[in-house]
Amino acid sequence: MNLFTASDEWTRRGLGYNNALFMAAELLLLGKNELAPLLLIEEPEAHLHPQMQTRIMDLLRDKAQKPQNGDRTPVQVILTTHSPNLASSTPVECLTLVARGRTFPLRRGMTRLTEEDYAFLTRFLDVTKANMFFARGLAMVEGDAEAIFLPALADALGMPFNEHGISVVNVGHVGLFRYSRAFQRDGEQIPVRVACIRDRDLVPASTPRDMRGKLARWTDMTEEEVSAYVTKLTTGDDGPVETFVSDWWTLEYDLAVTSWTMARLMYRAVKLASVAAQSWPDAGKTEKAIARADRVVDAWIGQGLSLEEAALKIYRPLKLDNVSKPITAQFAAQLLASTPLVRSDVPPYLLDAFRTCAARWARDPHLPV
Repeated sequence: MNLFTASDEWTRRGLGYNNALFMAAELLLLGKNELAPLLLIEEPEAHLHPQMQTRIMDLLRDKAQKPQNGDRTPVQVILTTHSPNLASSTPVECLTLVARGRTFPLRRGMTRLTEEDYAFLTRFLDVTKANMFFARGLAMVEGDAEAIFLPALADALGMPFNEHGISVVNVGHVGLFRYSRAFQRDGEQIPVRVACIRDRDLVPASTPRDMRGKLARWTDMTEEEVSAYVTKLTTGDDGPVETFVSDWWTLEYDLAVTSWTMARLMYRAVKLASVAAQSWPDAGKTEKAIARADRVVDAWIGQGLSLEEAALKIYRPLKLDNVSKPITAQFAAQLLASTPLVRSDVPPYLLDAFRTCAARWARDPHLPV
């Protein structure tokens, strides 16, 4: 039995589908126009699921690039959007950011992006990373662990990223400045602060060889060499982009070596991640794993271990890939909710990065949304 009648046929299509049909019809009409046809669309993503958004963008791009099916001229298409789906499916050079009533084209020659950067972003700018075009501030990080843990840490410190309009963009280990250069330009800068958070990767002198690998030790370098090394890590800084390099080695080690409060939290997280490798811990297993971790940390303190020695023990299973870093970060983020922190418990470079993004928003709440 057909449940639809002639009178309710229109209900079989939603608003988004009807909008798509309307845009397609307008494109057909404009293509026949002898004058320079121009199509302006506000938020074409409205009421459309992501797959349909991508199909619409393909249609608009095809019609804009060359005449089709007897069209007299290509159609120029200008659209506004808040959709990372649309932004990620559009070449970066075709994007223009609108901030504080001004426009900032990202086309070639207008940004610090190189030709290789544009090609790189065409390959790797996905929906998640395209969120950077809609943020008030950006924290660009090098891995999954940072992307999972840092928002929770900022929230625990009273600087929630969501409230301040800050997006975390995980760009991996090789693409940090390829993304940040999109916000750098000569002349007027885009009013979006970008904090690039990266590891220093210099290990303590007491680091065992199997953990050190090819990384250099602090004691193998002079102060001038260390300074030059860190300066090299920040060579991409300019305009709204600022790099914050870890104070010692990498995120997990730096957290553990900063204070006993954070060392205890990280060791709990490592032990929970170890349990989760076999089966995800329920409440009972979680409580037991935390209790065992606390006994070990208490013993270290009683033995007079330094924070550096404890941090090496905590970081060892992560460095040797015996425990998952992302899963450890997930547990650490959960444990933050029940761990009172003070600012001295947090590595200084992370505090500086958080303040940079949040302070910018606090001074000017009218940054782009």
